[in-house]
Amino acid sequence: MTIIGYNRRLSIVIILLASLAVLLVATSVAAFVYVTRREKVLRKSHLISVIIIIFVELAFLIAVVSCCSIQSKNIQGQILAALLIVLSFLALMTLIYFLLEDVLKERIQPCPNDTTTSKSFTVQETKPTSRHESPIPVPIGDTAIPITTPPILPSFPRIPTPPLPRISSPLEKPTTPSLPPMSSSAKQLATSSSEPFETVPSEKPTSPLPTKPLTPLSVKNLPQLEEPFPPYISNYDKIRRDLLAAIEERTIPSLEEAIRQVKDYNYIHQLKYECERALELLNRLMKIEHMRIKVLRLNQSTIAELHSYAKPPDEVSTVMRATFLLLGHSEKEIQDWPQIQNILGRFGRESVRRRCYELNPLSIPVDKAREAKDILKNYDLIRVTEISVGLSAFFNWAMTMIEEREKLLESQRRIIR
Repeated sequence: MTIIGYNRRLSIVIILLASLAVLLVATSVAAFVYVTRREKVLRKSHLISVIIIIFVELAFLIAVVSCCSIQSKNIQGQILAALLIVLSFLALMTLIYFLLEDVLKERIQPCPNDTTTSKSFTVQETKPTSRHESPIPVPIGDTAIPITTPPILPSFPRIPTPPLPRISSPLEKPTTPSLPPMSSSAKQLATSSSEPFETVPSEKPTSPLPTKPLTPLSVKNLPQLEEPFPPYISNYDKIRRDLLAAIEERTIPSLEEAIRQVKDYNYIHQLKYECERALELLNRLMKIEHMRIKVLRLNQSTIAELHSYAKPPDEVSTVMRATFLLLGHSEKEIQDWPQIQNILGRFGRESVRRRCYELNPLSIPVDKAREAKDILKNYDLIRVTEISVGLSAFFNWAMTMIEEREKLLESQRRIIR
């Protein structure tokens, strides 16, 4: 009786350990399927392998329970339980390998220069653009052309303040030279002559008013003292015209150059209002350029993922519908999801990435921008990002374009007033 009771207790322990191993594997499989489906990277081959692992685990568990329940000596049950535990450990390692391969493969690409038979991978990091680099990125699949970074020119020296014009002393009243003294013979000749001797009268002012010394103001107004304005005074008007022209042109290089000139010539206080307008516009244009680059650098696999939906979530259809409204499509062209799929699947110059990059906010009709804003008002970035990272790039692009179009409309109304 003691041996039989011992064998029963041992059988219960073996069945319990085997059940825990199978339960651990089943929980890991459920977590693997949930994570891969959420990230949309689940492969069909991996799913089939996981299902086979579950069936093998269940078969071993049934065999262990049968051996421990029927036989009085559960030696075969112990062997099968040990094999089941080892198999469960191998299944866990396989699930971890599948998870790493599925989740990280989108972010890891093979090294192009590696000639070995084994696979080597390298992580590519996206470098943010700066003002000294080319703002136009290289799309995915095209050959990158190295662009040399231009040298940073030193700032020009400040123009020194010119000295004040020298003012001469007030003009003195001219004096007539005194005549030389006459000799005694000349005096006698003058008195003895019957005709009177004519003397040269001294110069007297023709004006009856008394003469006054010239003041410095009158001296400054004299023609011989007039001087042309220094060259730096005329630069103010030129720099202001260049700054206003850059604002009208609405390009990042022209605005940066105009603002740099204002700083170099130290006209920040004189052109405070124009500088504020230029800086605000520059920040908006750089934000638009950043959103354009994010859309242009999307992988083709991300576009294919959005295109592959048979019945997409509401977030996908709504965001893409608003995107195509801003790109100029009418409401009839994007009523149904198959119509949106057709436009989304175009390539080349008609691809959605290229069209989003080349779109000018000035060309967006106001009614289209308002309609797109009404469509997206019930969605936010967090909700869209949970569906797809690529979809969040289109959402950010659409909201930035709508905001810029509203700013342009507001500035036009301010000018009309």
